[in-house]
Amino acid sequence: MSTMKKFYNDPYLHIRSFVINAIVSIVLCIAVYHLHSAEFYQLHFAWWHLALIPLGIYAGGLSAVFIHNATHGSFPLRWLNWWCGQLAGMHQLWGFMGWKLIHLVHHHYSDDVAMDPHPPAHWGFWQFTRRMFLHSSAKISERYREHWGMTRRTRHLHRGVLITFLILSATNLLFWYLLLGPEGFIFFYAPSYVTNHLLFAHINYYAHPKDPVTGKTEPGNMNHNLYYKLANLFWFGIYYHANHHRKPILFNPRKMQLARATRTVS
Repeated sequence: MSTMKKFYNDPYLHIRSFVINAIVSIVLCIAVYHLHSAEFYQLHFAWWHLALIPLGIYAGGLSAVFIHNATHGSFPLRWLNWWCGQLAGMHQLWGFMGWKLIHLVHHHYSDDVAMDPHPPAHWGFWQFTRRMFLHSSAKISERYREHWGMTRRTRHLHRGVLITFLILSATNLLFWYLLLGPEGFIFFYAPSYVTNHLLFAHINYYAHPKDPVTGKTEPGNMNHNLYYKLANLFWFGIYYHANHHRKPILFNPRKMQLARATRTVS
């Protein structure tokens, strides 16, 4: 059964995934904490730690590639899709299922201002970046209420989803600190997380360019300047967004031969 069918057939899918992920994260935090001495968590800055920043930036992009392709089953093995999705979900703090539901709804209602979880219309980029994830979560809640109704059970479930989401995010954040220590957390994880958030915002905003005639937005392939060329090279064609929407299962949509109908930004 597909993820969206599960979402519309199982009212507990969302909260159950958050609870399971939070329990796993707590167990991992306990395990990792006992691997290190107290001295490991004392900050000792060295200049070589600055070299972790570009590695973190690259890892933030890989996290986007992993969760994106795991969502569509683009890895060659089923278990590899699951593991890569879970790892990226921990990196992005809110788990694999939370991201997966939003992305699948985005594909179903792409550029529909009322239904798309993150349409670029009507907002400037930084306004969009600030609101993207909160707005996306709100849209998933709308789909849930439309299907299951606004009952006492759904209200309790929504409250539970919010609480478990906050616990999950906090425990995932703690896990990375305990695993990497203060230097790794500051110079590797923090840049990777910021990069990941900005990359998703940039793709969802600029890779849905507005038609100058109609004013409507639609997925586009972005490869017209040095930034896009480097991003597509290192992050597996991540800005070939029109190609991705046309054939989501492709691991690297840059390798897809362009059809005449595909819009490419130049």
